[in-house]
Amino acid sequence: MMARCFNYIALVILAVFLIANPVLSEEATCAAGECPEAIDPSCPPRDHIIVCAAEYLDVNKNGKLDRSELEDALDSLPWYARGVLKILGSVDAIMKKCDYDGDGAISMDYDMEASKETCLATCFKRKAFKSAFFPDCDLVAPKA
Repeated sequence: MMARCFNYIALVILAVFLIANPVLSEEATCAAGECPEAIDPSCPPRDHIIVCAAEYLDVNKNGKLDRSELEDALDSLPWYARGVLKILGSVDAIMKKCDYDGDGAISMDYDMEASKETCLATCFKRKAFKSAFFPDCDLVAPKA
């Protein structure tokens, strides 16, 4: 009888702890629509790549990826990772595809939106770009 009473009290304490602990009640939070969507590693969405590029490559934080920032990012790749250039193209090719307004910098908002048909348009290129420059980035774009 005493053991059953102890088990019941332990179960009640555990239930109270689980309900009160926000870390362990993630399912309830996700059910409320507050969980971020998981990034599909085989095809990261364009907005994810843009947010990560802004965080990792936009060194001066002006909201644009300047030619020099892109060159520095490519130059910082180890020799064995430079194969990404075969996939993405040279700095000139990237600028031609992504710098929609031709001002010498790829703005994270205007240029990336306007050049969605030519700049990082395929899953393959987005995956290559992410793998080369920010493989651990898990940032997601804010919902509009």
